[in-house]
Amino acid sequence: MKELGLIIKLVVAIFLISVLGDIVPEGVQRAFYTISIAMKETLVFLMPVIVFAFIVACLSSFRAKAPLLIVMLLGFVIFSNFFFVQIGYVAGDIILPLMGYHAGNAHASALPLTPELQPYFSIPYPRLITTDMALLIGTLVGLYGAFWGSPALVKWGNILKNKVQFGLSKIFIPLVPLYVVGFLFKVNHDQSLTEMFTGYGPVIGLIIVVQILSTFLFFVKANFGNFKDIKTSLKNVFPSGLVALSTMSSVATLPLTLAAAEKNTKNKAIAEIVIPAATNIHHVGDSVAVPILIAAVCAINGFDPMSYSTFLVLSAYYMVAKFGVASVPGGEMIVILPILEAHFGFTDSMSGLLTTLYILSDPFITVANVLSNGAFAILMDKLCGRMKAFQEVKK
Repeated sequence: MKELGLIIKLVVAIFLISVLGDIVPEGVQRAFYTISIAMKETLVFLMPVIVFAFIVACLSSFRAKAPLLIVMLLGFVIFSNFFFVQIGYVAGDIILPLMGYHAGNAHASALPLTPELQPYFSIPYPRLITTDMALLIGTLVGLYGAFWGSPALVKWGNILKNKVQFGLSKIFIPLVPLYVVGFLFKVNHDQSLTEMFTGYGPVIGLIIVVQILSTFLFFVKANFGNFKDIKTSLKNVFPSGLVALSTMSSVATLPLTLAAAEKNTKNKAIAEIVIPAATNIHHVGDSVAVPILIAAVCAINGFDPMSYSTFLVLSAYYMVAKFGVASVPGGEMIVILPILEAHFGFTDSMSGLLTTLYILSDPFITVANVLSNGAFAILMDKLCGRMKAFQEVKK
């Protein structure tokens, strides 16, 4: 329930800054914004280590006894993530303008009426290695550990991942409200937070609708269109969806997701392989939500939507970055924001707004992730679950 408390804190912060932000002395606003900038710069500096740790631990954890299984799992995960990211892009590109979210509606309000809020200082961290390079090196090291097997590498990767996870969970996540508040002061000072958030309910509503349709589509595909099987499998995964809504954590919901997968597949071996492997890397909910939120944030800031060719480049980055996502609220944002800022022109205020909206949407995102992973287990069982590779891995 700590994650639910995080959402409540963010809602309260948004409300208070919307109502009282203008009367807070500018020096105080700058102080909060300076803290947010310092936290962000520290996170960006550590990002290569974070991404490397999670990618190595994730990929090397696949056992070398079944290279075909590794290829199939990774292939299906990447294809599924990519497919649903495109659905998110199409929904954002086509439906959001019909709802009034386009650059033409934002020009008047997006122009600052007062000088922009500036931090007191920034931290000039050295650029030792780029996140892109960490992605590449982590992927190569992780795949080496997966295919050629190295217990020492797996153990080392897990130790590094656990230390990074501890730092994020115990240090960064508790400070997320403070991290976001500074950016909210920035947005409210420069453009009016009330105007920025007016009408965002429909965006979250669109995300929920597209996620419901996408999840149902996944269950239809996994059950090969058999209505009776679809109904039964949805009934079995329903409890895990309820828990996901309240915990906002796919990891916390893992036991229920695993139990539902065992019921739906009647194959304990595949359930115990697919569900743990997919929990941190197969994110249908995020894949749908993130492109819609990016399009909405761009529109409300007066930017034209990404062309599809540009979005394909972002998709390629995103597919690899997903393997480095931390199991914390807003973990997807931790890896995607540096990419958006470095390559796609996102500003600090846009990143802060995107982070806030993402966390507010996180309960629904987690539900879609958990339910879709239940469908993913069914699909893997029907396509290859009886293959010898699975039985060998189980042994």
